Amino acid sequence: MLKLPLHSVLGSDLRKHRKTTRITQAELAAGTGLSVPTIRLLEAGGGNLDSWQKVLDHLHLELTGRNLPAGSTLGERLANLRRHRGMSQRDLAVLITVSQPTIVALERRNRGRLATLECVLVALGAGTQLGRRGESRGFFTGAGNSSMSQAWETPCELLEALATVFGRFDLDPCAPRKTRTRVKARCHFTAEDDGLTLPWHGTVFVNPPYGRSLAAWVAKARREVEAGRAKAVVALLPARPDTAYWHAHVAGRAAVYFLRGRLRFGDGKQSAPFPSALAIWGAGPGILEALDATLVAAWRAG
Repeated sequence: MLKLPLHSVLGSDLRKHRKTTRITQAELAAGTGLSVPTIRLLEAGGGNLDSWQKVLDHLHLELTGRNLPAGSTLGERLANLRRHRGMSQRDLAVLITVSQPTIVALERRNRGRLATLECVLVALGAGTQLGRRGESRGFFTGAGNSSMSQAWETPCELLEALATVFGRFDLDPCAPRKTRTRVKARCHFTAEDDGLTLPWHGTVFVNPPYGRSLAAWVAKARREVEAGRAKAVVALLPARPDTAYWHAHVAGRAAVYFLRGRLRFGDGKQSAPFPSALAIWGAGPGILEALDATLVAAWRAG
């Protein structure tokens, strides 16, 4: 289900660090006992983790992650993050379309393919990057989730309607908490994870904060689909077609369902002071047909 872009972040980061140290691929190959084609493969995001670790050791690099917990090995750290996300090995295997033994080998023996590792890091929202060993790395943590509140949780009736079309979402990057959330998704990013700065994947549902960061969340939804990282993004937004961000990222780029009446968010007894809409990027004709049949009281544009 998880689809990574053709451009490998781990591979390009490795290439950048090699060039920074002014080492050629041939010199790196000689220093690690690997072949030049293997170095090229690693810098393209391919190859195995044994070769990748040899290169990291030679360049004095390590993988760091804003959301990657402590552990004696990379596999242990991945396992700890997976458990933190409330996912089983089988859930993770299904999400990135590999076998469960592949996840077991990665977590217990640090064995596998670099591409598999990259999929796991994205799926779990590790927020990783390569850095010089022993150096502290600063990560940007935006205030994108600061206005999230359980009082603005998506109405259950709307989520139930969406579930008949999409089933279980792959990701909720804007969850108010880690567990017992209304949105049924394989993975939830909270304010602590900062989903605005992490890559998204699969079919995503997002009910973003409606404060100053709203435009950034809408732009993020569009970019993740157009970059090929997310298959589709369903966003619950205030219906504000007069805004600049709506014209830049919604109009002509997403299918929009203007919802009838005013929604009641969370457990509130009063309706919201604004109308709402669903903006959907990446929806094919079959999905739109199913939504038309489900959201019978909504008006679709796009």
